[in-house]
Amino acid sequence: MTKLVTVTIDGQTVTAPEGTFIVDAAKQAGIDIPVFCYHPKLHPVGMCRMCLVEIGRPMIDRATGQPVLEADGKAKIQFGPKLETSCTTPISEGIVVTTNSANVTAARKDM
Repeated sequence: MTKLVTVTIDGQTVTAPEGTFIVDAAKQAGIDIPVFCYHPKLHPVGMCRMCLVEIGRPMIDRATGQPVLEADGKAKIQFGPKLETSCTTPISEGIVVTTNSANVTAARKDM
């Protein structure tokens, strides 16, 4: 049986099989991420860059291997410095995805 993971996309909690691409997990939740070069039956290449999103991953304490927690007990999320393609990035437990920030909108407009 495939392991299910829980992620947050635009504030919505989404549960999908591990390894599902972000664009497909978002679609399951009714969140539309524009794509041009992606098709679910083909190997993803991420060439068109239309599906760029911001991805935050839980911070992991290197000494213990456990997630770093905020004061409220939730995992501390660290966003990467660059946008990433949602059609080539598989989901993993606890990631947070933003599909409609100012950076994302500007990048899509540039494409």
